Amino acid sequence: MKACFIDTWAFIALANRRDAGHEVAREVDQFLDDAGWTAVTSEWVIDETLTQLHALAGAAAVLPFLDDVDAQLKARRLLLLNVTRLRFEAAITHFRALAPKVPRLSLTDCSSFALMTELGIRWAFTADKHFYAAGPHIGPLVSRVDDVLTFRAPIT
Repeated sequence: MKACFIDTWAFIALANRRDAGHEVAREVDQFLDDAGWTAVTSEWVIDETLTQLHALAGAAAVLPFLDDVDAQLKARRLLLLNVTRLRFEAAITHFRALAPKVPRLSLTDCSSFALMTELGIRWAFTADKHFYAAGPHIGPLVSRVDDVLTFRAPIT
């Protein structure tokens, strides 16, 4: 199975047409869909996305997003992972290792790294620079150089 981890950055960029990453996020989303990749995310990423969308745009943006996530889950186009006690401990281990050298690191990102590592998921649909710090076996699909976002197709 070709799986790609969907990060908060992707959900926000796809949901907000005014987001600077919207067009590149649509390009990545279409590529993953056309190529038959399985979309994987976590409850923590959905939590983080709902919180950010609500803060940015209120209920008018967050409720349709929630409806879309629900439809994707029911259609089995999105696999939702939970952060169990063991996964939480792995996230804490990532956080302890990275926090001294990675500014503004979130435990949600570290939980994503732990899940990706556990499941052997190499690619993350994100432009979040923290995913570069996760190690050589995790790579973001969108790079940002001088505020220009570029899609890098995954190597399988």
